[in-house]
Amino acid sequence: MKSKKEGKLEEESTYSLFLVSEKEIKKSSVLSSLEKAYVERQWAKGKSLSYFPLPVAHAVVVFSEVKSALKGGSSDEELEKIRICASEHIALSKERKEFTWHIQDESEQKSKVEAFMEGLLLSSYCFDFFKTKPFPLKEKDKSKILSDSLTGKFNFTLESTVFSEVEFKVLQQVCREINRVKYLVDLPFSALNASQLAKIAIEGAEKLKIEANRWSVEKIKKSGMGGLLGVNQGSIDEPSFTELTWKPRKTVNKNPIILIGKGVVFDAGGMNIKTGDYMSDMKIDMAGAAMVLGIIHIIAFLKLPLFIKVLIPSTDNRLNGNALVPGDVITMYNGSTVEMVNTDAEGRLLLADAVAYAQKFKPELIFTMATLTGAATRALGSQGIAVMQEKAEDQVLALTKAGDITHERLCFFPMWKEYEKELESEVADLKNCGSGYAGMITAAKFIAYFTEVPLVHLDVAGVAFLHKKDAYRGIGATATGVRMMVEYFKNYALKK
Repeated sequence: MKSKKEGKLEEESTYSLFLVSEKEIKKSSVLSSLEKAYVERQWAKGKSLSYFPLPVAHAVVVFSEVKSALKGGSSDEELEKIRICASEHIALSKERKEFTWHIQDESEQKSKVEAFMEGLLLSSYCFDFFKTKPFPLKEKDKSKILSDSLTGKFNFTLESTVFSEVEFKVLQQVCREINRVKYLVDLPFSALNASQLAKIAIEGAEKLKIEANRWSVEKIKKSGMGGLLGVNQGSIDEPSFTELTWKPRKTVNKNPIILIGKGVVFDAGGMNIKTGDYMSDMKIDMAGAAMVLGIIHIIAFLKLPLFIKVLIPSTDNRLNGNALVPGDVITMYNGSTVEMVNTDAEGRLLLADAVAYAQKFKPELIFTMATLTGAATRALGSQGIAVMQEKAEDQVLALTKAGDITHERLCFFPMWKEYEKELESEVADLKNCGSGYAGMITAAKFIAYFTEVPLVHLDVAGVAFLHKKDAYRGIGATATGVRMMVEYFKNYALKK
């Protein structure tokens, strides 16, 4: 391509983009008078944030001057529009095969510049390595697939007086961690069993000086984690249980906040085998585990003064002659007995064992995260996370605010006592699932049975994976919920 600059034609392989403010278009030091007039005409017509092509720039993005009460910054809705706008430019540059970007900011609106760059970085993720490389991967290819996936081969440079180079580098690393969550969820089961997930968790923790401990299978058996072991009975692979701890010298919370992620690396449904195409996406059933890994990585990278523990129980849920069958009774970590009504309601068994184990640390709060129920998907589709809580109403209100800021939104569902009746069993302490109505609530009720500590349960079944692109949430894994949790913890650290 060629661009005209200062009267000369020169080869231009860089995607050049300019960020300007609505009131500062005329003051731009880069745009020509004709370009300024063109941008102003387009803006006056109310077309969109973006205008292209121009003789000098591939694109100009205009930020409005509308302010909100959010610390004098932009409204949550406008920041989301800016992220979406950024994703549209990524799509255009992919079509042109232009992966080197130069962004020049003349807007002097920090929050909007940050949102735009965030949209670019999240949109750059691409998981297409297997289109050109045979499987299984050779060891030398593993780092390349990860690198190419996290960046999509893009290289961004930013010139801004309000968003510093250091701040941009921090944002880049945070977005890389979020994209790494997507990568783990997108990996096929053939590349990520329970042992491999534990290995990745340990290796990532070591790089960030997070204390890490992977339990042996013998320890899992000796501990009596009947939920994890029961689900694993139908597998030819070993289960894993991974424990990560981030505890800097000075922390704002004395007792830990514990994050537990469901690590079912593939869910065939067990003896209640999934039918039709319900099994096609079940490599994503470890999205909760990937989320908690990403969250603790970002907390450690940002060096937030928080005492955080992550627990990841992991197995696949397949079926063979030893698999659990409906009617079986298992004994959980805390000694409670559970009647198996449906072997496809397996994720809550893993979470419950981990929640029961977490009691020994006397945690301040427990979060559980999982692609747990079809009920959450049917209720909210791909636009919201189902959240339920016990003794944690204030925490969920703070989490909701974080979700509004990041546009990773929550929807409350009640935890009324009457729902406990759905889990009553004639032969054991409780059943592993109810009749099917309000499934996301009865699943949360099952998990809550195993703790007296404040609990927040996030069911991300509807948002974790998309079959149709939704702006910067592309096709495939989305890592939705990670940015919300990081925002929550940043605010938590400041308030404490």
